[in-house]
Amino acid sequence: MDINTSAQFAADPNTVCAMMTDPSWWQDVYRRIGATTSDVTVTDTGLSLDLALPAPSQVKKFVGETMAAHQDLSWGPAADDGSRKGTLTITPKGLPAKAVGHADLAVGGPGSVITYTGEFTVSIPLVGRKLESTAGPYITRAFDVQQEAGNDYLSARSAQ
Repeated sequence: MDINTSAQFAADPNTVCAMMTDPSWWQDVYRRIGATTSDVTVTDTGLSLDLALPAPSQVKKFVGETMAAHQDLSWGPAADDGSRKGTLTITPKGLPAKAVGHADLAVGGPGSVITYTGEFTVSIPLVGRKLESTAGPYITRAFDVQQEAGNDYLSARSAQ
């Protein structure tokens, strides 16, 4: 399944990058989709975290009641205008699947635009493609929630 989505934030790229490496922001994103996070580690270039959420019925026979995953987000150095290129990987535990993509953070829209491109694959013969399409709405919702949580995060920061 191809991933191609974007979000616009009313802040400069440096502020958006700081938000996207703030563990509390990611915890809010995942809380909004019904997940919990743990083992959040801020790295020199981004962050790494583990998450768990109730498993969709279609994958319960593979992973049980809870689906766990590991996420890594890394950013390259900022350009003069604050724009950055990054990588995002999400690896579900107990399921031969992976989301691998690129994140481009640039000046645009009301301040910044982040665009994700990549691919989500499930490597299970015969049912992999069906599971990918089943996961589509969950993946889309996770990106939509980033927009919602980002707007709230930035609004709260600007009110301080």
